[in-house]
Amino acid sequence: MQTIEFSAGDTIISEGEDGQSAFLIVEGNVEVSVGDGSNAKTLAELSSGDVFGEMSLLEPGPRSATVKALENTKCVVTSYDDFMSLFQDNPEQAMEIMKTLVRRLRQMNQMMASMDPKKRGFREIIRDWQKTLALNEDRELTDEEKEQNLILMHAHMPFY
Repeated sequence: MQTIEFSAGDTIISEGEDGQSAFLIVEGNVEVSVGDGSNAKTLAELSSGDVFGEMSLLEPGPRSATVKALENTKCVVTSYDDFMSLFQDNPEQAMEIMKTLVRRLRQMNQMMASMDPKKRGFREIIRDWQKTLALNEDRELTDEEKEQNLILMHAHMPFY
């Protein structure tokens, strides 16, 4: 494990690139997003104590999101090989990372459980979810409300 510092605006990981490491934020804030350019959507902002990139510790592969430093940020970086050694040398610390994975999986399960199981298409699931967020059930959501709800949904998606 090593500590790396990033300047505000630095891209720490990029969606689609191969990933074999995870990052624990020691200080600073980062933004997690998916998509490029005008299609980019912010999923979350993470800060000190949060972890990102943890999926690649169990199975290295393409990154599912882009993470950029919002301010000067310091992270402890753990590689896949380091993590596998950590299981043997320091199982308590390895368990903390595993707890993050489980917590995010539970969040996804709760989100999916709250949706109508009869709807098979993702678009229909999102529409049902948006309807539950309407302030007044007697009216349709405006396009702006739908966009805001979609942003909120992305913010609650657990995997980065």
